Amino acid sequence: MRLCGGCEERTRDGELRNLPEGIEISQKLLGSDAKLEILALFHKNPGLVDRIDGVSRRIGRDAGEIEAEVKDLVEIGVLHTGTIESSKVIYYDQKNDAEIQKQISYRLRKGS
Repeated sequence: MRLCGGCEERTRDGELRNLPEGIEISQKLLGSDAKLEILALFHKNPGLVDRIDGVSRRIGRDAGEIEAEVKDLVEIGVLHTGTIESSKVIYYDQKNDAEIQKQISYRLRKGS
């Protein structure tokens, strides 16, 4: 299973490497109502492991409608994908999410 594509690496000033900059990170995290609903679902159910069609049903949307949103959340490391038996599943990485939120807060305070 993919682990955040280098999120554990840090720059000299403590920022996570490979984290998108400024507006890009905001768009990837909060760019649509569907993303907010997906994030809310996983925040309320941090141990949830489900297929994309299961996630879409839980938030009342079509699977095709949330594919791009899930992909963005996977790219920044908030969600991960894996395989259970022959099914591709999505799961939440609470630790990476907390780190990303911390870095966003840091960048906002820093003004970048």
